[in-house]
Amino acid sequence: MPGPAVRDNPGTLLPSRTRPVSGRLLLASDHFAQEGGTEIFIKKIETASPGGPWRGPVIMAAGIASNADMFRIAPDGGFLKLNNTASFANLLASEGFSVYLYNPSFTERLHNRYVATSCPASRYFGKTYKAPANLKFSGMVDTEIPQVVDYVARDSGTSSISWVGFSMGGMLIYAYLAKHGDIRVKNVVTIGSPITLNQIFVRFIPLANMATRGLGFEEGALLSGISKNLVPITSLIRRAPGWMCRYFPATLLLWNPGNISAPAVKTLIGDIVEPIPLSLQECFTGIIEKGLDCEEFSPNLMKAMSYVKRERTNFLFFFGQYDMIAPPDTVLLAHEVLTPVRRDNMIGVRNAGHLDLAVGRKAPETVWKPTLEWLKEKDGKG
Repeated sequence: MPGPAVRDNPGTLLPSRTRPVSGRLLLASDHFAQEGGTEIFIKKIETASPGGPWRGPVIMAAGIASNADMFRIAPDGGFLKLNNTASFANLLASEGFSVYLYNPSFTERLHNRYVATSCPASRYFGKTYKAPANLKFSGMVDTEIPQVVDYVARDSGTSSISWVGFSMGGMLIYAYLAKHGDIRVKNVVTIGSPITLNQIFVRFIPLANMATRGLGFEEGALLSGISKNLVPITSLIRRAPGWMCRYFPATLLLWNPGNISAPAVKTLIGDIVEPIPLSLQECFTGIIEKGLDCEEFSPNLMKAMSYVKRERTNFLFFFGQYDMIAPPDTVLLAHEVLTPVRRDNMIGVRNAGHLDLAVGRKAPETVWKPTLEWLKEKDGKG
């Protein structure tokens, strides 16, 4: 019988009574890729059990308005636990992959809630963190992604890296590979990651920022040593009935309410949603208004993706049948640009919206396990 739920205790092993279902101990640790004036927070999840294959590093990148802890949510809403394989990150780690969760520099809530209070190795420990006011998509591609890839290559001791990106997390790697042609990124899995965007995408950003403005009281309270359970907005979310969290006017933009649990929604709102800097909002508005004439995905950049084809980077694409943020045709365009002759690397998930594509009730069977098996196959040790 597995033991009680265990949350992060960075740098220490779980006691044997809290073994994961897989029978392998998991370890969580905090890492900081520091270069010049930039610091990127990376959470690493790995197996600490002797024996079994080590399958190499996987970088996991979440979408806009979220931090990478979304990969640590179980479909039933369980969060940050290490004693099971019920989250995407835990599943990959339990099978021998070293999982690196990349948190972009816009993740103010995560930095102020966790890094500033619990990570002495960070230059922001004990300080109030503010996202860069001039952060742009191109800046993330040119500065943050290479910094993360360089760090993971050094820390793992290998030049063969896999990338799993949800929504914007996949868009970043499309642009990065086209602009920088990094042959260390061998395998790429994108989940609901388009190249072009529609007007609905912009409507999502104000919703996220509205939520984070209300939840902003939480960070100030935490830096003052007050429990987030005592903050009115956070407390309200935790006490709200499930139907209220799953069903509200913007529901259909964000997820299929029939395919996501109320506890998972509460976790998304209470712990994952992040504010989006105005400069980054303007980037996405430009992508929508200019289409492929935008700076981020220009015709020249599309041509540069031929380099990616020549280098034989492996791609796997997932799309949701009812995804309104990244409709199937926008993901299909990414597929046609990057792997036009392949027909076996595009997986549609029935009845899935956007966020539930990654954390919905069916995500373990429709996305997580197929990703695991595909990465094991490409790793050559499965």
